[in-house]
Amino acid sequence: MQTGAKGASVQKLQQQLAAAGFDPGPADGDFGPRTRRAVEQLQQCCGLKPDGVAGPQTLAALALLLPHQPQPGRRLGPHFAETEFACRCCGLVRVNPRLVHLLEQLREQLGGKPVVINSAYRCAAHNRAVGGARQSQHLPGNAADIAVTGAAPGEVAAAAEKIGFAGVGRYAGFTHVDVRAGGKARWVCT
Repeated sequence: MQTGAKGASVQKLQQQLAAAGFDPGPADGDFGPRTRRAVEQLQQCCGLKPDGVAGPQTLAALALLLPHQPQPGRRLGPHFAETEFACRCCGLVRVNPRLVHLLEQLREQLGGKPVVINSAYRCAAHNRAVGGARQSQHLPGNAADIAVTGAAPGEVAAAAEKIGFAGVGRYAGFTHVDVRAGGKARWVCT
């Protein structure tokens, strides 16, 4: 789908874009400039070429950004199952494909050491229960708290910064990584 398209499939796209946090304007079934901008923002967020066309890759990325039941056995990359990104509270999953891509690069950067995901997507109730920030990057599926077998959190954080994670937090027993929009964030919590 692209600029000029009309109909029920465009309306569904607009509804899904809005649900994922992108503003396509009213869900009127008309793929106009505002819907195109929302598609481009989605593509940029997910590390795709921002051409404004809602093709198969873009639609697949959008589907991952909407809360859904994980598919048993579904792989999101060579080393990560979709279930690893599920909320520990409700079991739903929401994950930015760019996060998975960078986690694969991080694993490679660290010599193939396994990356263990302690926390990824959090529904609002779970985020509140664990004392997460109101605007936590875990809520839209942009973040993971990880531990890497045989690597200290500081080493993991340094590698994460090197490969381009926007957010990197150093904690005593884990490292927070995220693909937030709008600049870099770095912090240390002991």
